[in-house]
Amino acid sequence: MAITISLSGSSTDATTRRVVTNLSLGVAKSKKIVVVTGAGISCSCGIPDFRSSDGLYNLVKQQYPDVVLKGRDLFDASLFRDPMSTAVFYTFISKMKQSVDAVSPSPTHHFIKTLDTKGKLLRSYTQNIDGLEERVGLLGSASEEAKNSGKGKAKIKLKDVKNVQLHGDIRRVRCTFCSANYPFTDEYTSNFLDGAAPDCPDCASRSEARVARSARALKVGKLRPAIVLYDEPHPLGDDIGSIQSSDMSRKPEFLIIMGTSLKVHGLKKLVKEFAKVVHATAPVNAPSSSSSPKATSSKNAMKGKVIFVNKTPPSSEWDGIIDYHIECDTDAWVERVLDDWKKLRPADWEVQTTLDNIENDIFKASKENAVTKVATAAKGQDDGSAKAKRIYHLSDHLRSRILNLRTLLQSSHPHHRASGVKQLRITQAKKVAHRKRSIQLLRTRGMQSLLRNEACFSVRAGQQTRVL
Repeated sequence: MAITISLSGSSTDATTRRVVTNLSLGVAKSKKIVVVTGAGISCSCGIPDFRSSDGLYNLVKQQYPDVVLKGRDLFDASLFRDPMSTAVFYTFISKMKQSVDAVSPSPTHHFIKTLDTKGKLLRSYTQNIDGLEERVGLLGSASEEAKNSGKGKAKIKLKDVKNVQLHGDIRRVRCTFCSANYPFTDEYTSNFLDGAAPDCPDCASRSEARVARSARALKVGKLRPAIVLYDEPHPLGDDIGSIQSSDMSRKPEFLIIMGTSLKVHGLKKLVKEFAKVVHATAPVNAPSSSSSPKATSSKNAMKGKVIFVNKTPPSSEWDGIIDYHIECDTDAWVERVLDDWKKLRPADWEVQTTLDNIENDIFKASKENAVTKVATAAKGQDDGSAKAKRIYHLSDHLRSRILNLRTLLQSSHPHHRASGVKQLRITQAKKVAHRKRSIQLLRTRGMQSLLRNEACFSVRAGQQTRVL
């Protein structure tokens, strides 16, 4: 059974605070994290919900007062069987698209990008169709940049995709006949608002080309929002399966589930498969989820854990699969993780390029001062030359001190120490090689000198013989 931790209770209860901190430390220490998200991570962005007085359902109801559709009906593939339900679907999605365009990513979206920036994100899987992950810099599987233009069976660049969109992307449309994919432009939005589907440009151009050759016209498909409905196959299903298999083979160490109720069958299967792989990476002596929260204080205790961040707890179906349930809003939890991360591991947040910028700026300023003072000295001051020499000397001395400081800071990091040892070995090898070449050169020169001396002696001996 999953241990439920209330984030608000961590401020008063020491045990809860220790568990929350250890979970944050587990995220910071993990190198291969899989994140699974749902609609809950986008609630704080300002996207209207479906059922409130100003929600999307009521906005559509005002335009189609005689149509009765449940929430699931608007996302079921069977709606395309009826022209009226199809028109309602187009209007609903176009209004939702306008709402998505007007909002910004939440702190949870930025947190997932931070994991990627720090080299800890193995992959993100999302049920959301808003595409907000791509706005923070995570390449989505439905993105135009993810398309594979080269040879091969894969339709997308599997290694470059960081966010797998399990239900498609509302910012794109695709043809119902040829499957051509296009951006969801304002022109298409106006058509969908009226309940009508625009023609596919690819199909239309091919048909017009045939008619121009006096051939029979081809069928022209209609564009539809490029989202995946219930009981509908995913156009990139094979590629997504390949990505999941690849991620599981890389043995992820941590699984974070946020903002989803875990009701959809496909997502439930994905989470269970990942949880099994993640649990296999846990240390042998690590405490189980049924253990006391006090047992989580041991080192690496959080490796191989599955965390569920949601306001509502998981059902009994997830006993033995989810280890910890964090009862809070996803934005509140990710902000707590980042705060603990920065306090517990400040070295992860240091920027190495800062020293390079300081070095360049200081040396540039010193050089400019030196040039200015040399120019002043050249106008007739007697001690100008001496001042210029002192300035250049100080500038070189300052640069030397900065370089020494930079080397010292780099040597404090394990990666930099390894680089320094490697560079030292290369330098020593170069010195040995140079010494061997010098010895060989001296030997060669010595032999040449000896030969020259013997030749001179032979010539002189010959001349003496002729004289006698």
